[in-house]
Amino acid sequence: MSDTINPSGAPRIPSEPPANSQVPPAAAPTAPVPPASRPAPVPDPDPAAAYPPPAGAVPPTGQMPPTGQVPPTGQVPPFQGQPEVPQNIPGMPLFQLTGGMKFGWAALGLLMGPVAILIAWLTNAHNFPEAKNAAVKFALFGFLTQLLLSIALAGLVGCATCTAMTGMAGYCYY
Repeated sequence: MSDTINPSGAPRIPSEPPANSQVPPAAAPTAPVPPASRPAPVPDPDPAAAYPPPAGAVPPTGQMPPTGQVPPTGQVPPFQGQPEVPQNIPGMPLFQLTGGMKFGWAALGLLMGPVAILIAWLTNAHNFPEAKNAAVKFALFGFLTQLLLSIALAGLVGCATCTAMTGMAGYCYY
């Protein structure tokens, strides 16, 4: 067994206390602390407040701390909600495209090819750059899909034609 205070292992002899030091009595009574100087007891947190509210629920007003405020240790921060995303308002420039708009530009690119890319670029000139770039990008995705499908179809038709032609040359009616 090792001693972390005395690593040498030699027995320690207690030193004598100084002559002028006073040893306090062992059973000295302690005075009670008045209630005003005692720390206030911490109330138990509400068990319902420990869980976040369900999705879509709006917390009551006055319970959200200002942004940047850190809750005390051991407590769950109050429900903050999603940051406000700008909405697409009719007549106003688009901030972002919805899923249906993205699908529509991809379908237009699949059906019309490079013309759809030009249409996406021209019709979204007044929108924010993110919306314009997304429209052109999804029209380009549709056009690239059209190219890949046409190459696959041409290869399939070419292989079928070659197979049919080579099979006919060796067969002859007498």
